[in-house]
Amino acid sequence: MEASDIYKCIADPQRLRILNLLEAGVLCVCHLQELLEVPQVKMSKQLASMKKLGLVESHREGTWMLYAMAEPINRLVGVNLRYLREADCTECNQLQLDLLRRERLILRIRQTSNECPESVCQQIGCC
Repeated sequence: MEASDIYKCIADPQRLRILNLLEAGVLCVCHLQELLEVPQVKMSKQLASMKKLGLVESHREGTWMLYAMAEPINRLVGVNLRYLREADCTECNQLQLDLLRRERLILRIRQTSNECPESVCQQIGCC
């Protein structure tokens, strides 16, 4: 994959937000949908596009599809995300808000552990 392919992908605000959330750790599709408030079809399309480029990887746990940033791409994208989160722009502020929402989601899942199976919880760090 070329660096230009990576930057074209993360130039899309939705994909940038997805990668920002996945840099913090594994998430299932349903949690990504909830955090970004997008329909399942749109989320699946974005994830499929990023998976095709090798930016994310996935695996199934029962009926749950879990996504993570792919190695070694996550280092390159991670460095860019850290710089963006420190910048002062509207989209950059949204990245910070998304991470706060992710933390609240993980706390909620810990309190209501019936929301996802234990094997999923162990991977996303909520149990």
